[in-house]
Amino acid sequence: MRRVIIGLSAAGVSAVETLREGDPQSEIVAIADESLIYSRPLLSYYLATKLEMPRLLYRPSDFFERNRLTTVFTRATRIDPQNQRVYLENGGVESYDQLLIATGARPRFPRAAGLEKKGVFGLRRIEDVHGMFERLPSVKRAVILGAGLVGLKAAAALREHDVEVTILVGSRHVLSQMLDEPSARVYEEIFRRHGVSIVTGVKPAAVLGNGEVSGVETADGQVFPCDLVVVGKGVDPNMELVSDTRINTEYGIVVDKYCETSVPNVFAAGDVAQAPDIIRGETWINALWPCAVEQGRIAALNMLGREISYRGSMRMNSVQFFNLPVISAGLAVLTPGPLGARPGEHDETLEERPSESVYRKVFLKDDTIVGFVQIGEVGTAGLLKVLMERRLNIAGIKSNLLSPRLNLGFLLPLLEENRDRFDEVEFQELMDSVGV
Repeated sequence: MRRVIIGLSAAGVSAVETLREGDPQSEIVAIADESLIYSRPLLSYYLATKLEMPRLLYRPSDFFERNRLTTVFTRATRIDPQNQRVYLENGGVESYDQLLIATGARPRFPRAAGLEKKGVFGLRRIEDVHGMFERLPSVKRAVILGAGLVGLKAAAALREHDVEVTILVGSRHVLSQMLDEPSARVYEEIFRRHGVSIVTGVKPAAVLGNGEVSGVETADGQVFPCDLVVVGKGVDPNMELVSDTRINTEYGIVVDKYCETSVPNVFAAGDVAQAPDIIRGETWINALWPCAVEQGRIAALNMLGREISYRGSMRMNSVQFFNLPVISAGLAVLTPGPLGARPGEHDETLEERPSESVYRKVFLKDDTIVGFVQIGEVGTAGLLKVLMERRLNIAGIKSNLLSPRLNLGFLLPLLEENRDRFDEVEFQELMDSVGV
């Protein structure tokens, strides 16, 4: 059996380890355009110099040898499922019996002129950070295009270097794919207090400069001088190598509950995979590190013939800006388009802001939780997540959902009523141990 894995980030690494544990003998070929295995979510902390390179790497340097991998460090350009071949940028060709596509995603650049100029970066690869490090000694002002998680992380990191930062946002508020407007306003206030300018409702038209970045001009004619531009508008899946194949694609590469594509023996996992979503009841892209790890594991188990179903993912982001944590999960926004929620998916909201730095909101549909936001005090997020992902009817406890006193003991009767939705041994042992 010859198994080929394209991509060695969260999904690819998880798959390698699962395959090797389940089958110590088969050949595994890993194709990747980077030779370092590092945590992409930590790149902003690396940029802020809050951690050094050793902590950015999440697998030791002997990972390839220890897992007995045949490594090919170049980019895969095309696959031929009919003949079971992978074509490489360096001219090579790799054959396979089973294939896992874990190519991840890339920064979504806006439609603007001049993005090829020196001084324009994404924040997706380690080379982006190293490129910014080279320029930082002479950078006084930076413009961030977009205010998603990456954009805000970049802004916070650059403030650690005393760079003046302006964020240009096309939507009405920051974090539009993670928070609704009232939630986002909490963070806009905090970023402004920390010296970050935020301009909403504008679109970049051109990056200015003669070869080197000197500013950004917006569609309405405003000009923002700068020495550095960082794109933080989200990501798009890297699925070009399956174009002109029979592999089904929509927003990403569509996979079933076994993380298998529409072509037998070709699997996909991670940010490139459009996999089952628990809350939506359809396939969706939830480009999150934990989802990628789990999908890589499930794909590998099914490559081993185990027939293990993927329970499904849901959107959940947890981050801390300027020491204020936020957790957003499920359908916490109503943004039209492929990455948001759609009108009608909420029919009720519960909301409170007991202090300037504490905000809670729960989104309901037919007395089930479909999304929530917690800012400042996030201690009950895990319990809300359980109620949401198991689709429990919360009509009887609705008035307590926003309470910081919500705890497991309070929820035990409800969980026992729905014991059939919890098949984990740990849960059954918990119920038996407390006598519920």
